[in-house]
Amino acid sequence: MESPTLVICIVTFRRPDGLGRLLERLHVLDTSGITVELVVVDNDQQGVATTVVEASGLTSRWAVTVDVEPQRGISHARNRALALALSRRPDWIAWIDDDEAPRSDWLARLLETQERTDADVVIGPSSPIYEPGGKAIAVDCGAFEAPSFVTGQTIRAYRARTSGVIVRASVVPPEGFDESLSLTGGEDLLHFTLIERRGGRIVWDADAIVDEWIPASRQTPAWLLRRWFRVGVTRSLVMLLLDQPAWPRRIRRMAAGAWLAGKGLVLALMAVPRGADVSLAALRLTMVGIGSAVGAFGVHYREYRTVHGR
Repeated sequence: MESPTLVICIVTFRRPDGLGRLLERLHVLDTSGITVELVVVDNDQQGVATTVVEASGLTSRWAVTVDVEPQRGISHARNRALALALSRRPDWIAWIDDDEAPRSDWLARLLETQERTDADVVIGPSSPIYEPGGKAIAVDCGAFEAPSFVTGQTIRAYRARTSGVIVRASVVPPEGFDESLSLTGGEDLLHFTLIERRGGRIVWDADAIVDEWIPASRQTPAWLLRRWFRVGVTRSLVMLLLDQPAWPRRIRRMAAGAWLAGKGLVLALMAVPRGADVSLAALRLTMVGIGSAVGAFGVHYREYRTVHGR
């Protein structure tokens, strides 16, 4: 019986150090019982990823494809990587980001959980590694902590992401990643929501861990507030793309977002005696609510104008 095949997809943009660190970890990845290939797509026309991959020596272990997607935007780069991966006709596609690096048993654990649960998507947690220079309040509020699910538990699509995950190739939406979300984010939310709506099952593996480097520029209250706002915006944008709701539903979503924002503000004020970090954590509801209300009217927020951890 032939071993299953899997393509690991990496999209990178102006993070040569992060990409190099990721490739070093892939060298020691346990891939017993599976045939692995690697696809790296650089979203920068300078194409420094080619040099980094060649220096890593991974081409001696796996078949490696490096390509450049000149059109700026995460969806464009992901679609290029996806097309290259699917052209290999694999059984599985894995995604991992250039600011992450897997533990040596990451892939083996995902595949073991998949075999036990027969899931279509299996994803694990990111363990944050905080680079120096950030604000303690941003760390203490718990914003970067992974959700606490048990291994094998079915999770909703909004909990999935294109990092630290394996996806059965046969359930990949033929639409790929929506390019209207390329500069705003949320393309992975739409991607996994389509898989879920079409009957795909997404499960969690608490032990399939990837380390994620958090630069100081993200360890600030201002960045967290913007990120939470963007989460709300993209959830509404995905709703618009999927369901094309009429105006009454948009208005109801706006009202629900405003209620959530008010609730978060009240909780934040009540939490003041317990510490600034607790108040900041409560403001997550406020910013998601505001973003959800704004996004219900089709407003985009371009989070990816700034590259963190360059």
